[in-house]
Amino acid sequence: MIRGEQRMTEKQDSTKQKKKLSAQSSSWKNKIRGKKAEQKKRNHSLEDKLPKLKEKRRKKMQQRLILLLLLFSFAILVVVYFITPLSKIGKISVSGASEVTDQAVIDASQIKSGDSLWETFFLRKEKETLVKKQLSQVKSMDLKFDSVNSYELVITEYKTVAYLENNDAYYNILENGKIVNESRKVSIGNQPIFIHFKEGKVLNEMLDQYHLLKENIHNSVSEVEYTPSKTDPYLIKMYMNDGNQVIASITSFARKMAYYPDIVRKIGKEKGTINIEVGIYFLPFESVPPEIKKENDD
Repeated sequence: MIRGEQRMTEKQDSTKQKKKLSAQSSSWKNKIRGKKAEQKKRNHSLEDKLPKLKEKRRKKMQQRLILLLLLFSFAILVVVYFITPLSKIGKISVSGASEVTDQAVIDASQIKSGDSLWETFFLRKEKETLVKKQLSQVKSMDLKFDSVNSYELVITEYKTVAYLENNDAYYNILENGKIVNESRKVSIGNQPIFIHFKEGKVLNEMLDQYHLLKENIHNSVSEVEYTPSKTDPYLIKMYMNDGNQVIASITSFARKMAYYPDIVRKIGKEKGTINIEVGIYFLPFESVPPEIKKENDD
């Protein structure tokens, strides 16, 4: 009886053990199947990604190739451009010059047809310096493209405000106080004639005072003679277009010349010397004794 129970118990234990083993085996199989399924998914994912990666690589290669081709083409175009006449200066023109000739500007700039277009452009400041050094009338020079391979030299000049008379020759006096070295036989325009002046402090002061005058007084001045004395190193004598003469000091010239139209109205048709150096007084020419007048004429 006891043995029978033992056998039954062993059978039950054996059955339980088999079920347990079967369950474990099933679990392992499920795990293996799950891993296989995951691996398949990964394989499928890689298979899906590979064409996309290939397409991306292909596009990148195309972009690099296009970039290289563009760079290569640009390099060829640059080389061809610098070989052709388009990279050389073909024509040179000048604008804005009235005090100097166009050819004088071109010669001073040392720019010639056939020179490198871009080398000249990058040296434009040096070219401007050359022109200003040789031509004192030039205030500035700008280099502009006139066409594909032509330049225009745009000139800004100092104005001629007077002429210096010396030995029957006339020299332009510019607004900056410089006297042009080149002479001419006659003066041009309505600018006054300066006599015995030279570059420096006195001339600059005279020009500053002259610029302060009104236009109607500008037009009435014919000649200005520098006549310094021991008591006044700035003394001048002016010959007016109306026949009068004016003695003045440069330092107070503009302020006192403002009264000139009123003085002329008061003296009427009578001509003489108006002295405005210290005060203001008028001396008619007729009041000068004949002997002194004759000596002055001699």
